[in-house]
Amino acid sequence: MQIYLFINGEQVGPYSAEQIQAMLASGAVTPETMAWYEGLPEWTPVTQVVQPAAAAVGGPGDIVIEGGPPQLAGGAGDVVLNITHQETYSRGQLLLRTFLGIFYLILPHAICLWLLGIAINFCTLIAWFAILFTGQYPAGIYSFVVSVHQWSVRWMARVSNLMDGYPAFGMGNQGDGVTLEITRPAISSRLHCVLRIFSGIYVGVPHVICLFFRQIIGGVLGVVAWFAVLFTGKYPKGMHDFQVGNIRWGLRVMAYITMLSDRYPPFSGKP
Repeated sequence: MQIYLFINGEQVGPYSAEQIQAMLASGAVTPETMAWYEGLPEWTPVTQVVQPAAAAVGGPGDIVIEGGPPQLAGGAGDVVLNITHQETYSRGQLLLRTFLGIFYLILPHAICLWLLGIAINFCTLIAWFAILFTGQYPAGIYSFVVSVHQWSVRWMARVSNLMDGYPAFGMGNQGDGVTLEITRPAISSRLHCVLRIFSGIYVGVPHVICLFFRQIIGGVLGVVAWFAVLFTGKYPKGMHDFQVGNIRWGLRVMAYITMLSDRYPPFSGKP
């Protein structure tokens, strides 16, 4: 079976099922890495395509790739965010994050991400000139910037109680139920690059207004969900989807303004 993977904003492959099983076993590929082969309607977590070696029982036969994968690994920079909704949530971790999270969860990660944010600002400036003169966002810089945002989202999911567990330190996806993928456009638009100078007007104003009201709603739902987890151990699925949608919407706005994507962000938080 010819399988493509989506790693660090790039489509790689194809690989055989056996190769991917070996990559899963070695940790080179995480269970949340997105995969695709001819016949799949959309990109799917790799463990839903290839079972780990210890549990492998066979799979589809060899497939000849004639077309291309869905619009994830190419185009104008799609933003794909998934935050797992758990069956049950820990009341103890909820209380610990609420009353002591500032010391062990917020400050150490926030300091690291703040320093990396300074580096991102310089990278974005370099990328602006690179796109203006070459029409391409440098691949190495793109991978670095996306990997920092992957760390940030992993941390944000815990701070906002959308997932239990402690977020791993380090850039990139860490295979812990939170995945963010942003595709690197093969060609970035010089016109969009120049327009970014005015993005605060035609992107910032309308989206910030919409997100302001969504965040108010999200704040209310966050309080309701906090008590729901405390008394029932469950985070209502609809509320979880709404909160993840807020993060996804904000990421799409960020991706456009910082030239990671040439897609004007939709007024929606849906996948």
